[in-house]
Amino acid sequence: MKGFILSLAVCLLLHALPAQAEVVSRIAAVVNDEIITTLQLDERIAEELGAEAAASIATAERLMVLDKMVQETLVEQRVKQLGMSVGDEEVERAIQDVERQNNIDRSQLELALQTQGLTMESYRTKLRRQLLEFKLVGREIRDKIEVTNQETRNYYREHIEDYREDPFFRLSRISFAIPANMAADQRSALRALSQEALLRLRAGEDFDQVLAAYEGDKGAEGGPMGQFGKGELTDPFASAVAGLMPGQYSEVVDTPQGLHILRLDEMNPGKVPDFESVKEQISQLLIEQKRKVAIEGWVDNLKKDAHIEIKL
Repeated sequence: MKGFILSLAVCLLLHALPAQAEVVSRIAAVVNDEIITTLQLDERIAEELGAEAAASIATAERLMVLDKMVQETLVEQRVKQLGMSVGDEEVERAIQDVERQNNIDRSQLELALQTQGLTMESYRTKLRRQLLEFKLVGREIRDKIEVTNQETRNYYREHIEDYREDPFFRLSRISFAIPANMAADQRSALRALSQEALLRLRAGEDFDQVLAAYEGDKGAEGGPMGQFGKGELTDPFASAVAGLMPGQYSEVVDTPQGLHILRLDEMNPGKVPDFESVKEQISQLLIEQKRKVAIEGWVDNLKKDAHIEIKL
């Protein structure tokens, strides 16, 4: 959106700071009858990128920050032209909203502002300016944006897979533990036992009955493993169950810790919500998309109607 971002909590407009005697400040840009100085630009860059980054920023990046400041100046001039204003009560409500959204009180907010080099008074001034911008955008752009029901339905049809719930599957297992000191012949016997259990399962015997038959002295244990989302089950188990249908069993999975038989209990590909349940969400998305395009065009028009000189 060409850097034109409005946010009460984040985007704070920078006050013009008086140049100190030891600092050489030149004109960076002329916007109608106002100027933006190189000192203001440097302060803004330091605020956004940090002092170290500001010292080595490339010319292209400096121009991007300057363009943002030019846009903000044009917005301020438009606000003045329309005689728009924001009262003290509106500013106070905005501050209370910030406190509520961040779960902090006034003293905590003041402390946070201090870490940014701001006082409560300067913060109020900046918020007032931003509220004016919100009002201006509402008057010039936002209130003129509409999204039809047909547009919303078209988007739903074209992006229906974006709204599909995450797929998942459920597994159960029968495992035979392999102690670290188990002899080779014992391991072979255990493998034979696990293969025997698998044959019984695939022959149609009840899972719980087969598990019970190999528990205790035969060393088996198992039961439901729970639900797994995409990518949550790792190899060799993921490879073992790949391609299984619900109710089918994997081959015996051999790991250093044991031998495992896996059953795919359920495969849910993810439900697609109906249109009505996501209608408002899609509508807001389309409004935001249109708003961004409209703001870009609106800012371009402000620039076309203004006298702007870049002096860098």
